[in-house]
Amino acid sequence: MRPIYLYANTGGILRKIAVDMAYLFAHNKIRLPKYYFEDSLHFIYSDAKDLNKTEQYFLTKDKVVKEDNDFFYFDFPVKLNQVIGISI
Repeated sequence: MRPIYLYANTGGILRKIAVDMAYLFAHNKIRLPKYYFEDSLHFIYSDAKDLNKTEQYFLTKDKVVKEDNDFFYFDFPVKLNQVIGISI
């Protein structure tokens, strides 16, 4: 299983945040610590029908499906093999 990263572009600086793969694999949800959340968090994925077409999926407050004291939980809307990793 390869790691999946969320990307954040803040003030012209692109950062990447590793997704908790064990939780994602077991629950098909992204578990994100609250202190990592920011408005520009996204991951890049390819379209299931056209692999040459890529899109960005942004994690926003309205997409939070569950919340506890330490984490936000988001549904993972694509298959793991559709997520594209880029090097920074």
